[in-house]
Amino acid sequence: MYDLAVFAALDFERRAVIDGLRSVAPAGRPRTWRGYTADGASCLVVQTGIGPIRARSAAEAAPPAGAYLMCGCAGALAPSLAPGDLVVADRVDPLDGEGSPLVGLPAETEPLVAWASARGFSLHVGPVASSSSVLTSASAKTSAARAGALVVEMESSAVAAVAHARRIPFIGIRVVLDVAGQSVPAALLRAGGIVDEASGRLRPARAVARLAPRPWLWRHCARLARQQRLADRELRALLAALFGEGGSGALGVASAVRRAATS
Repeated sequence: MYDLAVFAALDFERRAVIDGLRSVAPAGRPRTWRGYTADGASCLVVQTGIGPIRARSAAEAAPPAGAYLMCGCAGALAPSLAPGDLVVADRVDPLDGEGSPLVGLPAETEPLVAWASARGFSLHVGPVASSSSVLTSASAKTSAARAGALVVEMESSAVAAVAHARRIPFIGIRVVLDVAGQSVPAALLRAGGIVDEASGRLRPARAVARLAPRPWLWRHCARLARQQRLADRELRALLAALFGEGGSGALGVASAVRRAATS
């Protein structure tokens, strides 16, 4: 059994995970890899693709592990959060009425937060909202924020539900991409197909073809690209420390999470 299974939706999120591991090789199933941390923890990396349906399917196909870690980017709901800020879920709330909030996570976050704080990382701890669709407007984010969630994303609820059913500790780490007051133009979403939702990869040729008639959208794309670079840098820094620190990194955190979950 793997010590840790790490789930990520997008291509750049999956690369951030893999680049922190050693001896990485394909794990046999499509979009799965295996590797090891510096302290010898065995890790399965699963790229789920975008959205809860793909995430649930990927999680159900994954084998049991000592803990499940979902990581990647999210949109801020709390106005105080900025791009690059790191958030750890103490609860996962489905926004669309599919499933119940998964509580009982706070004890499982404490080992990770303690480990990160001791190494200079500032982690925000709070509820994470999980949606089946992208929240494109500031007003939609404001509405979602009324339940108290810090960020919104699309996959954690599905992976956490599978972990909960299997009695496997779940850890959710999200890095802020877009801020609470930031809207995504509807025209940008209507230029569909520029991202492969199964792999999370940008299709450059299609992006140019779809966006060329809408030059005003490039400004929004450029802003999102800058925010993605910042989010990627902060996520990589945390994962590199978590996977690369012998003795008290991923294996130590995963062990502490399991103890907290069963105590």
